[in-house]
Amino acid sequence: MFSLLQVLSLILAIATTSLASPGLLIRGSPTAIMNEARGLTNAERFQRGLPPLAPRALYNPTRVRRDSLPSSSPTIVAKIAVSYKDTGAAVGYMRGASVNTESFATIFSFRNPPSASDLVELNDYSSGQHYVFAAYTDGYYVGPGSDDSLMLSTSPLSTPAGSPQEPDYTKGPTQYSESTVWSIDPSTGVVEAYWVNQDGSRDQVYFLASTTQIGVSTSTLLAFTGDVAAYKAQYSSSSRTYNEVTLTVTFS
Repeated sequence: MFSLLQVLSLILAIATTSLASPGLLIRGSPTAIMNEARGLTNAERFQRGLPPLAPRALYNPTRVRRDSLPSSSPTIVAKIAVSYKDTGAAVGYMRGASVNTESFATIFSFRNPPSASDLVELNDYSSGQHYVFAAYTDGYYVGPGSDDSLMLSTSPLSTPAGSPQEPDYTKGPTQYSESTVWSIDPSTGVVEAYWVNQDGSRDQVYFLASTTQIGVSTSTLLAFTGDVAAYKAQYSSSSRTYNEVTLTVTFS
């Protein structure tokens, strides 16, 4: 016959063994359910009343590399990369006034500038035409306080740096354009642009990536304006977002 002390010792031993047993501890516990659920598909998780798996990151945007222009080349032939100004993350490549993948990027050519203050014409390498800023009205103002934007067009029209719009009769209807508007920093390849107003004032043109969401599809176009805040306030919508971007010459 067991004494009371022996019975108590036996109960204590059984309890200790139960607590130390991984199988007994895991069975039915929240930790066990979560460990088991990690291997389930979303359909299986839904059947068990569990939330879906967290989405996996399929794209990790990289920053656009900035390279100096080769000083020995009188003419530069390159693509232009588009990146978000605030983060430096890549958006894509210029294809005219749109943003696309590198394989569909426009090939540009331009005179190698000695400094960023030396404005140049940006040309389409295949056709030789100039990428110009244009509007359908003469005396078009672009600058602080205006939500207006410019068209980016190709044309044989060539205008000197510092001159206001000139009529482009190759277009129908007639466009009023400027071609020598591009500033390219030879040390970084960063591209800027400037518009000369009718009164002779020169204002910087800022670049925006305009992303439109239609169902599950998105399309991204470039917008060119003299006042980012005014433009975004006027044209932002639930289906269209605007982010300021940087253009950079790239040789990749």
